Amino acid sequence: MPEFCEDNAIVLACRRFGERAFVVSVITKGQGRLSGLYKSKQPPEPGTIVSARWAARLSEQLGHLYLDPVQVLSGLYLDDPERLACLASSCALLNEILPERQPCEGIFQSLTDLLLHLDTLDFLKRYVLFEKTVLAEIGFGLDTSACAGGGDPNDLAYISPKTGRAVSREMGAPYRDKLLPLPRFLWQEADAEPVDIRQGLALTGYFLKLHSPKNKLPSVRACLTNENRSARG
Repeated sequence: MPEFCEDNAIVLACRRFGERAFVVSVITKGQGRLSGLYKSKQPPEPGTIVSARWAARLSEQLGHLYLDPVQVLSGLYLDDPERLACLASSCALLNEILPERQPCEGIFQSLTDLLLHLDTLDFLKRYVLFEKTVLAEIGFGLDTSACAGGGDPNDLAYISPKTGRAVSREMGAPYRDKLLPLPRFLWQEADAEPVDIRQGLALTGYFLKLHSPKNKLPSVRACLTNENRSARG
């Protein structure tokens, strides 16, 4: 890790440090997640796209962050709880699950795409696909290339909670109470109905929680699992 770097970044989290400073966590395109001391009267909002500079006398130190906002997205969705929850949950998830100073360009790009498309009708579908990408990038991707039991690969319907491998509808029927439902949009191009979104969130959430350092998910993510929300996407 260099003692100085400059990169495009997205703010993930922020906590106060004294009266006029904050410890800010960002994800950068080339350096992964970085934390640093940010001196300002106002905290940067999670989800803000910034130009970031990180500097420290020694690479092992917390260092200082210098942030130039490029696009503040949270203010666009103050009256839209679901979209705001998608923004907050995606940032909080990465802040919890990503180790510091390890490149993760695929995750950075996936988060960027999600945040820049929150205004679309299928934003909840995009959020679930984002979580699927995160799982794959951290080494725990779902295997939907074939049926684990040798069944029809064109009729996948379940995921094994033990292996993360897909199971066809016919092969999984006798064990469906022990398997996780696999909505079609997670393994091929398809629309996502509200029930598909709920199943997708349950599926990715199961594995993310399993592989999270703290074995828990951001509390704001629960806002996305509300079965009474309106149909989207």
